[in-house]
Amino acid sequence: MTKAIFYFIAANLLFLPLLSISEGQFQNFAFYITVPFIIIFGIPHGAIDNVLFKRSKKISNFKFIAVYLSIIALNIGLWLVTPVFAYVLFLLISAYHFGQSEFTHYLKKQTFYHKILFFSWGLILIVGLIYFNLAEINLMTQKYESFASFELVHSKQMLEIIFVGSLAITLIILAQLVYKNIISIETVLMEIIVMSLTLLSFYLMPLLIGFSLYFIILHSYKVMEEEFKYLKSENIIPNLKGFLKLLTPFSVLSFAGILFLFALIYFNIISLSYGYIMLIIISSITLPHVFVMDQFYNLLFKSGFFRNS
Repeated sequence: MTKAIFYFIAANLLFLPLLSISEGQFQNFAFYITVPFIIIFGIPHGAIDNVLFKRSKKISNFKFIAVYLSIIALNIGLWLVTPVFAYVLFLLISAYHFGQSEFTHYLKKQTFYHKILFFSWGLILIVGLIYFNLAEINLMTQKYESFASFELVHSKQMLEIIFVGSLAITLIILAQLVYKNIISIETVLMEIIVMSLTLLSFYLMPLLIGFSLYFIILHSYKVMEEEFKYLKSENIIPNLKGFLKLLTPFSVLSFAGILFLFALIYFNIISLSYGYIMLIIISSITLPHVFVMDQFYNLLFKSGFFRNS
């Protein structure tokens, strides 16, 4: 059992007694506890995208930031013009990213076949999160007009079909990887246990708590650990202090931007809910980040990082 899995189980056990709190109080508690942690851990794990991307591509900081911000701006534009499409796009790229971060360290390269595994594995997570929290999500769509347009995406029957299909594809690919001795049966069983624990957490916990525990502990922590080990192996940073120093500039800028948007909502300059703005922010940051991480993992494969770590 890895440290991340242990922390994940422990965190879920710590939150279980809080489920006895009344629904309204717990939702407020969940928002004020989870959102800061998502911001604190989620933003920094993408705050060195410029450093990672420049390890494989020759590009100036200015050009990288310009392209990065342009992609973010285009995504925000999508949310303004066609929010349903932007929402679905966010779910799909998140699914791929979650699956990729889960399996790359077991592989020697990432082929198209492997990318199907990343996508199907991630879809199980995303669909499970939505499916087990449909009641809470439906209440949200009724309470906040901005979320109402997503109701079609949350069709129970469609979610069940996608879940079963993704599960079947995932198990078939994993079985073939075991057959070809690319991944051991022990590894597959451990990943199935992790998936089962994650889905159980999604089932037991409210939406924000369940997602936050997965995103912070099983995703962001793992990705940041890989980033730290790689940068240290390349002598870009000497230690953890150097890594944190590298994360700080863009993390602080991002925090300031989020606080600014929240202030606009607070003073009724923007007539959108905090949750909806957070969704737009996270999805807009995720889009360029997923592309950077795809390049980063290609770099790790070429350098033999996973074989040596």
